[in-house]
Amino acid sequence: MIFPYIPAVILMLVSGMVSFLLTIIAWRNRAIPVFKPFILLMAAETVWIFGYAMELMSTNLQTVLLLNDIEYPALLAVPVAWLFIVLYYTGREQYLTRRTIPLFFIIPALVCILVLTNPWHHLYYSGFHLMSTGGSAIWIYEHGPLFWISIAYCYILGLIALVLAAGRLFVSTELYRRQTTLLVLAACIPTFCNMAYVFRLSPFPEYDLTPVAFLAAGILLAVGLFRYQLFSAIPVAYSIVFSTMRDGVIVTSREFRVIDLNPAAEKITGISSQDAIGRTLSEVFPALSSVQAAFAPAGQERRVEIQVRQNNCQRFYDVFVTPMDCGRAGSAGYLCLFRDISERKVGELALADANKKIGLLSSITRHDLANKLLAVAIYHELAMELSTDPLQKDYLHQQELAIGSMREQIAFTREYQQVGAEAPAWQDVGAAVGRARKLVDFGKVSLTDGTVNREVYADPMLEKVFYNLFDNALKYGGAGLRSITATSQITGDDMIIVVEDDGAGITAEDKARLFERGFGKNTGLGLFLSKEILAITDIGIRETSEPGSGARFEITVPPGKYRFPEKK
Repeated sequence: MIFPYIPAVILMLVSGMVSFLLTIIAWRNRAIPVFKPFILLMAAETVWIFGYAMELMSTNLQTVLLLNDIEYPALLAVPVAWLFIVLYYTGREQYLTRRTIPLFFIIPALVCILVLTNPWHHLYYSGFHLMSTGGSAIWIYEHGPLFWISIAYCYILGLIALVLAAGRLFVSTELYRRQTTLLVLAACIPTFCNMAYVFRLSPFPEYDLTPVAFLAAGILLAVGLFRYQLFSAIPVAYSIVFSTMRDGVIVTSREFRVIDLNPAAEKITGISSQDAIGRTLSEVFPALSSVQAAFAPAGQERRVEIQVRQNNCQRFYDVFVTPMDCGRAGSAGYLCLFRDISERKVGELALADANKKIGLLSSITRHDLANKLLAVAIYHELAMELSTDPLQKDYLHQQELAIGSMREQIAFTREYQQVGAEAPAWQDVGAAVGRARKLVDFGKVSLTDGTVNREVYADPMLEKVFYNLFDNALKYGGAGLRSITATSQITGDDMIIVVEDDGAGITAEDKARLFERGFGKNTGLGLFLSKEILAITDIGIRETSEPGSGARFEITVPPGKYRFPEKK
């Protein structure tokens, strides 16, 4: 044992164990393609490290050369394996095929042959000499001309891998930037140590620090694997998604100059990435000039629908413009996402036009029917005045009831036509209760509203629901009715809005058919209409009181259809 080298040997043994453990971990994940070159890298480093440690413990030249011959295939495999890893990591694995992979090992194979045959030509190692230092000795290799060819090949592969990996630092998310940083550092530290040894720049020129440097590289790779899911979440996924997604994406700088855009965005704008990059967003896509101006004071997310003429037809896009905040003050840039909504928009316009025509037809028909019904009512009154036959008067009375029912039906169609006519929106429940209260004469009956600061996503006719509930309570609550209460509570994931009174209540027989169309003492349309209004946004309603204890209606609002806005 050469005692001055004991600390270095211990470090190498530790480094070798780290590389060996990483080899085992990589082998267990060999189903993932990127781990295959990683297995080669870790296994090669392990052989190199243990081989060089044994070199330091021997002074016999033949033993040292034998160990060097064993190490050399592993030594030459390291830069090749690093390049393969980076190609996988950056999404360029298409360059690694059964035909191309052997090409990377042609020069390493020739170098190994030259090292083995060096005693006959001395072109790789021109000589060896034993250097004594501090009572110890180490064999120094004199490099021949062919050595520099192999070193140049290894460094070129390392430089290519470094450039490809470093490029991910500027286009990835924070997680991938950290992954890439660890990967680059793990490659650079051993490379620089090896260059310092080869070019005699190290403070210990006779001593190759590369195997020791593998300890630091192994620690960095271990942190990457266990802390940042290195190779489990590869940034190439973002590149693939970016280039293949059907939605258009434009990435801009803080000054709204285009940094990148995907093929879908090129098709939308009609401008290639080569022509678009470097230009302002308003130049590339003039329809977004107003959005760009709106970002200046606030920097908030913006959403806008735009209309573009492409190939002699109109296209509609839903555009989201989002600031990309990297944790610093202000925005590092903006992400513009274009979603084609042309089919939906055309459908909406066609549906709106159809609804308009149906509404117009319904209004005209309802108006004509009302006029005809008015004439019938007038003739009915005249017939009632002239009739003296009791049987005939009874028939006329039945006719009068039918006319009244027809009027109520016409009135109902007028209201029902408005259900779903407008898009649902967030409705202030307290405001809807307040508007309904003004439409009903409460007299001496009190109304307590506990629905303040509650919003539900519902049809704009929400107030009609509360109007019907209040009107029914006042009509059928009886002489004992004193109060009506509207409250809300969270039950599980749902919000329950309760409207209850202390009136006569509802019989068990009536509960089963309460929300059926036509069931009731008058038109029987109020509660049916209320249920239809709420059902548009999946809100339910039911009656839950005990017979004789007042009416109690529960309106069940599902998750995502209610919220609690901040108090102003």
